[in-house]
Amino acid sequence: MTTRPQLAAPRIDSSAAVVGLPWPRFRAYMRWAWKPGQHMCMIGPTGEGKTTFAAGVLDDRRYVLALDPKGEDETLTASGYERIATLPSANRGPLWRVQHWSAARQWDRIENRIAEGLPARIIIGGPARTETQDHANQRLMRQAFMYAREAGGWTVYVDEFELISSQRMFNQGPAVERMLISARRDGTSVVTSYQAQAWVSRHASRQARFAVIWPTGDRDMIKNVARAMGRDWGQLAAGVDELPAFHVLVVPRGKSGGPLVCTSAPEL
Repeated sequence: MTTRPQLAAPRIDSSAAVVGLPWPRFRAYMRWAWKPGQHMCMIGPTGEGKTTFAAGVLDDRRYVLALDPKGEDETLTASGYERIATLPSANRGPLWRVQHWSAARQWDRIENRIAEGLPARIIIGGPARTETQDHANQRLMRQAFMYAREAGGWTVYVDEFELISSQRMFNQGPAVERMLISARRDGTSVVTSYQAQAWVSRHASRQARFAVIWPTGDRDMIKNVARAMGRDWGQLAAGVDELPAFHVLVVPRGKSGGPLVCTSAPEL
């Protein structure tokens, strides 16, 4: 995968505890601040716009794999990314191409775009309305992690991280943890999305360069996020308490990472 050119740092008053940035300026800030190989976690209730926010920042990454464990998520679909339901085999010989003719042609188009230096943004996930479809989608998620790790250079968006990591469901927590810890050298970034700092691996926040938090009154969750990001929890709580409707607080890692950023992503 090709790397992005280095951009000049946007002007932000680093002496402020919280800085409000309109979405276009926030996108410019993230293009500079969020480097390949760095991770992000997003924490907020269902229906508050995590996928909308993710789609906005992911549009600034050239190669994106968005994992859809729920199956045919409407917001992910609205991103305009190409949806696939079959991943390429490591040994794509004539037999594989015959057995997966449509998928082979789809992947030929995707890989030709990459070879030409064009973006490739993909949703991985099929329907999940029946037990058979559930099993197929679970198998597809496992294959997706293997493919991303072997290929390198992708930004992997893990929607509904609780579902992906649950031992009772997809049981792919260890695969995500391995990618969070070791993927930096391959330029792979992982973006996890989940509802709370419970029932998920703490590596999602511990390894993140940025955390994005939605309004919450849960002080324990705020303390956990602050602890993981090396920030003062009282300052973070005060920022969360003052969030306007439909806004989030973006938390860079460490006090030297800069101020907390308040922004709002537009609807897809």
